Amino acid sequence: MTVVSSIDTTLVRANFRSFVHYAFRKVRGAPLGKQPYVDHMCRVVSRLIDGEINRLLINLPPQHLKTFVGTTCLIAYLLGTNPELRIILTAYNDTYAEKLSEDIREMMLSPWYRQAFETRIQHGHSRANDFKTIEGGGVFAVGATGAITGRSADFIVYDDPHEINDWNNERKLNSVLENFNTVLSRLNDRVIGRVLVVAHRVSEQDLSSYLLAEKAWKSVRLPFMAVTTKKYELGHEQWLRQRGSLLRPTAYPAAEVERLRRTQTAPPFELFYQQGLDSRARLKVGPEHFQDFASFQLPVGPVVLSIDPGVSAGLNASRSVIQAWKNQGRQFYLVDQFCEQCDAEGLRHAFWLFVRKYNPTFALIENTANGPALYAAVARKAKFQIELIRPRDSKAVRFKQHVPKIRNKQIYLPESSIWRQAFIDEVIGFPAEFDDQVDAMSQYLDFMDTNPVIPPPRTRAIAAMRLASG
Repeated sequence: MTVVSSIDTTLVRANFRSFVHYAFRKVRGAPLGKQPYVDHMCRVVSRLIDGEINRLLINLPPQHLKTFVGTTCLIAYLLGTNPELRIILTAYNDTYAEKLSEDIREMMLSPWYRQAFETRIQHGHSRANDFKTIEGGGVFAVGATGAITGRSADFIVYDDPHEINDWNNERKLNSVLENFNTVLSRLNDRVIGRVLVVAHRVSEQDLSSYLLAEKAWKSVRLPFMAVTTKKYELGHEQWLRQRGSLLRPTAYPAAEVERLRRTQTAPPFELFYQQGLDSRARLKVGPEHFQDFASFQLPVGPVVLSIDPGVSAGLNASRSVIQAWKNQGRQFYLVDQFCEQCDAEGLRHAFWLFVRKYNPTFALIENTANGPALYAAVARKAKFQIELIRPRDSKAVRFKQHVPKIRNKQIYLPESSIWRQAFIDEVIGFPAEFDDQVDAMSQYLDFMDTNPVIPPPRTRAIAAMRLASG
């Protein structure tokens, strides 16, 4: 049996930080070591334990011990020092909530914990998601939409309110907020009852964004990579975190940091890892970022077609998109657009309509769905260059690199087009159910980033345009 010395017992009981470090060594089999961000988190959580604050939000990146410290250790410590506390533990679903509760129960049943504290779990009332102490306290764990009727609490811990895949689902984001208000109603005392929310950011409309706007809530927000140099209280000393430093520098080499910044797009890196503190988290696209142009303002120059092919016709089919673009330097004009559900024959027909109308000198066809079939049908007949494009990155990664162009108002749309608003709605709502227009735009902007040499319009077409205008 593991023996806990009297000195260790005193520290484990009296100091939450000491409890966390001791519990980590016992559970993980290795010392926690020097982790200033963990000590800062323990410092603020201790204020919650002592009642100095009663509403606390902790935002940390994934894999940074926020659940171990803010849920498992906190609840075990609370019941060790006050076994009469009734605690509601909530998470994004029942399975995860039960797993968290089971981890707490296992810690409280461990030999080292039982030597440090006199708290004992009742026999016959020790289910993974619902256990009681002999003194009448305990834990009830429930998912975000689970029933808590008849339950009350002195302390509420809400761990990871949102499932990651729901980061862009407005209905589910709102559902969590509604549930949170229901959970708060179960506090025995709204004044002295304490609440902790432990989460990483997933959306500008997540629960954390709501709580950050509430004056009653204290927050700890630690980004993966520091955006400013800042001092943090550790108790008897301070931690000076330098700008650009990582919370766990030995765990994330430079190549991994770069990979995360490049590939973490859903939820975006600036939220999921940086907790919304990076200025790039505010690089959202809005209707105000698109410029209008009248027909007489369209620049003279070659047209490039960008085509995102769908699969087939029908109500459940993806859409096919053909966009006609012109540019004037780094200003990009979307001249016209076709966006419909159609089969390969319908896409081929639309393609030739755009060719006759806009006399393109280059066409980009995504090498997916009906793209190869379209290329095979038109490549020999077309009198201009056509290129099959195989996307290298995800749609989100490709779109993300062009957001600065949009925000810098480099995208121009015809002021009177019937498709203008639908295009804007898809871009500002990306990623969502439909992304074909965004994909075609990204494909064109990817192409333009290569500084291509685009042939001028054919002489016959120029002469015809001059004759028509004269």
